[in-house]
Parts: sequence; C-alpha cells; structure tokens
Amino acid sequence: MCDTLVAKRASDGLWFFAKNSDRDTTEPQIIQYVTAQEGLESPTHIEQRSHYNDRQYKTLLKASKGLSLTYPALISRPAWIWGAEMGINSQGVAIGNEAVFSKKAVDKEGLLGMDILRLALHSAATAQAALATIVELIAEWGQGGNGSYSGSLHYHNSFIIADGREAYVLESAGKRWAAYKVEESATISNAYTIEDNYTLADAETLQKRVNFSQAFASKIHLLFTQGKFRQKTTSSLMQQMEPSFDSMKAALRHNLGGIEDFDHSMRSVCMDAKGVVKSRTTASMIVSWDQTTAQVWFTTSPIPLYSPFIPFDLKTAQAPFNAVKASYEFTKERMAQTEKLLKAPLHDRLAVHQEALKTEKKLFKGDLDPLVEEKKFRAKVAKILAN
Repeated sequence: MCDTLVAKRASDGLWFFAKNSDRDTTEPQIIQYVTAQEGLESPTHIEQRSHYNDRQYKTLLKASKGLSLTYPALISRPAWIWGAEMGINSQGVAIGNEAVFSKKAVDKEGLLGMDILRLALHSAATAQAALATIVELIAEWGQGGNGSYSGSLHYHNSFIIADGREAYVLESAGKRWAAYKVEESATISNAYTIEDNYTLADAETLQKRVNFSQAFASKIHLLFTQGKFRQKTTSSLMQQMEPSFDSMKAALRHNLGGIEDFDHSMRSVCMDAKGVVKSRTTASMIVSWDQTTAQVWFTTSPIPLYSPFIPFDLKTAQAPFNAVKASYEFTKERMAQTEKLLKAPLHDRLAVHQEALKTEKKLFKGDLDPLVEEKKFRAKVAKILAN
C-alpha cells in the first residue's frame, strides 16, 4: 500500500512531490541510477519471482520495443522487478503509482504498474508526455500481473505525474482511464478518487461521462487497504500546511500514534501494519523543483520516522547506487538494522528519530557529503542499539 502527494506553493509557484512506498516487510527496495536500456537486454533484478519473469517481464520486453527510451532515471525499485515504485528522470519528470482495486478483472499478461511507471520515465521529457505514454501502454498492453513479493496481489493503477511546471492525477481500470491537471494539490492512495472531475479520459469514458470511481471501484478491497482513510489524511495535511520540503516530510512521517504509541494498522501514512495484511513503508521520496533544477531526497531504510532524508544528485550516478548489486547489499544492511530498531525500547527509538532529524538538518545546508553523513548516522544508530 502506498501514498503519493503533489502540491504547488501559492507564494512562488514552486512544486513539491512525495511518496511513501508501502510493501511487504521483507522486500528489499533498491535506490538505483538506471539507463533507459538497463535490464532490457538481460535481466538485472537481483531476486527472482517466476510469476514475474514468466509473464510480466516478457510483456515488458515486447512493450519496450515500441517506445523511444531515451532518458536515464533515479528510481526506487523492488529487488525482483525491472520497474519502479517511484522515480525521477534526467528531465525532472517524477512519477509515483498506487495499487487500486477495480470491479474489472486484471489482464494476466498485462504490464505491471511499476514497469509502466519506469517505461514512462525513460520515454517522457514532460509530465504531459508521461501521461500520454502511460495511457498508450495501457491501451495496447493492458495492465495486470501479481505485484506481491510473497503472496498474491492483482491490481490496477493510479499515478501522480509531475515535472515542476505542472502535475496530473491519472487513475485507470483495465484499459479505461481518467485524469485531470492539478491546480493546487492532490493526493492519492489505494482507492479511486476521480469521480466526474476529469478533463482527460479514454474515448468511452469521455462519451459516457461516467462517475469513474463509482463505475469501477471495488468496495470490498477498501476494507483492507484503508486507502480512503489515508487519502483523506494526506489531503487534509496538504490543506493545513504550506507546501515545502518540511511539510512533505511531515506528511510522509504521519503515524496516528506517533513513535510513543505507534499505530500498526493500515490507516497510517507512515506504516508498519501487522494485521491480516502486513505492509511497511519500505522507501520514501521527496522532490522539489526550483526554476531550473529538481532536488531529490530519499530515505535509505524503512519507516521514515527512523531514517533521514538524504539528497541525491540527478546529474552524477553516486556509488553504491550506480550498481544494482551494491545498492541491494546497501539496502539489506539497513533493513537488518531497522529490524533491530523496531524491537528496541521506546527511548532508543526516540533517540534514533532525533538523530535522523539532526542528520537531515545538517544535510539541508548542502555543504556536506550525504553518504558520509548517512554512514555516521548508521554508526550512531548501532551505538544506541548496543547500549
């Protein structure tokens, strides 16, 4: 389960994008600099899932041949697929996707939503072009497959697409889709949000002017995803706070009980759900744009309350994130430390949270090496946990 946000600051017109990727608690999610052709000539995903390799990866290879894949990207990528949960390309186009559940059946041979996302990043120089790419892929190849790391999860997709000049919300059900241009702010989660407020759509939807959510949403799935609840939370937070790096951080770190009384349900944006569905915020991303460039920040471990956001340079592929194996090992080390942290006493978890904020504050000044400071933070966490 996931949450994606976008907002434009009224005072200066600057845009901000953010996403929490909530996935299986044991699934590694890799931050990686990728070229447009990486993983298409031969698979590069470290972990293997036959349900993906035998169907969705083969569909991806076919679909990629019909696109002009041009732009490198910085992505956050589950270890067993080619695609991405979220990312930004060299042109400053950022995309985050959500699983949404429809009355329509998924296409067993269709593209996985995360593969659609990465194909769009490599193909599009603007948000508008990325939207066009996504709907073309859906129309030609359909969407579907099992998106779960350890179980079975079949879904359709919604997206927020932004480039620092404009942003769009796009929601889909099979080959049907609807979208609108964001004026001020928008948030999406694991539930349909578009009703009749779309300005773009497939031909049939435009002709019939259906209420998109009512026509396609599965009400049964809402009971376990709690997507409507979280979407209302993020929407309310965006209304309460002026868009900024700090407000996006606050939204992604929002847990109903905070650190002291951590909520382990699916209702919190910063998630570590332990009910029937086990899901954890495994990666978090924030993008802000000024007049000329995009600034990108990722957490390097699960649960953003316990991890600083680290700045990444879009122009330079930094080690270890320029090689999939090295980034995988980097991720696994931090996942192991997080598991220890989650079993630690409250005072230790509070101390780690404060160290994360201190590290972030130092890095925001922009005159320190982010990975050096990240390693210092990890050493401090290890010391806290050893006491």
